[in-house]
Amino acid sequence: MGKTLLEFQSTKGDVLPTHKFGTHDVAVLKLNKADSESPALGQGVVYQLKDSSITVAFDDIPEEGLNSPLRLEKVVNEVTYCRMKDALIQLTKGVLKGPAADLVPVLFGERLLTFSKRDVTFSPFNFNLDHSWVFSGAFFFKKDGISKALSSKDVFLLHGAPGTGKTTTVVEIILQEVKGGSKILACAASNIAVDNIIERLVPHRVKLVRLGHPARLLPQVLDSALDAQVLRGDNSSLANDIRKEIKALNGKLLKTKDRNTRRDIQKELRNLSKEEQKRQQLAVTDVIKGADVLLTTLTGAFYRKVENSSFNLVIIDEG
Repeated sequence: MGKTLLEFQSTKGDVLPTHKFGTHDVAVLKLNKADSESPALGQGVVYQLKDSSITVAFDDIPEEGLNSPLRLEKVVNEVTYCRMKDALIQLTKGVLKGPAADLVPVLFGERLLTFSKRDVTFSPFNFNLDHSWVFSGAFFFKKDGISKALSSKDVFLLHGAPGTGKTTTVVEIILQEVKGGSKILACAASNIAVDNIIERLVPHRVKLVRLGHPARLLPQVLDSALDAQVLRGDNSSLANDIRKEIKALNGKLLKTKDRNTRRDIQKELRNLSKEEQKRQQLAVTDVIKGADVLLTTLTGAFYRKVENSSFNLVIIDEG
């Protein structure tokens, strides 16, 4: 998945003392004797907890200090807060252009909802849509709700008590929209909720990509993760070949004493580094462009590679 898993144990080899770490927490790695202001050796996400160890997923292997006594510190993840704040700031400025320009007035009650003149008819992918449910106090069928959602030109709200089949309905809407050629961004409030949608979509062989840190994903959806799909791409393979070449040149650089030769190697390393980064970015772009459905948490929708993508439909499953 492109991540490095490091397992940390007590120097005494005993059961770990009481701690507040949980899976998916952000943790920084420091030398045990370092003070609180000292720079971290690396930062990662807690992947697995055992009585005697903590496993952390790092993007890059810390280059030094691993042979010394270490400590893990739990840090506050401010990403979610910052992203929500940025979204509110953008709304205060007004969305004057782009696909959402006509949507904002509807959401704030400045313009009425619009629908197609007729409800859309469709053949369901899920044939168990005959159970009734409550929608805004009225008696509807899931199939009717899906038809009305597909006919909406702006916003459509599906509401129901737990267990009434909202996620089932959302999945059917996604499948129908993909069938019609739409590109969809599907979001949910939690990683579990997103993965639940993915598990229901996978049997239908939809081209989907799950955005998010692999350590926060359920094992059964890892094949759909962006990181996993990037690693399978041609550009990623080329990037890996370049990294091997960079490693070989770094080894050569350490052994070379001639100043001119060292300068030439360093120049080549800079060029290779730029090419490796370019290939990796292209690999990510290729995967996202090729997907019919991108799935992520609400805050994950701020992923920088998604900012330049346009979608025909955005679905939010609030559970």
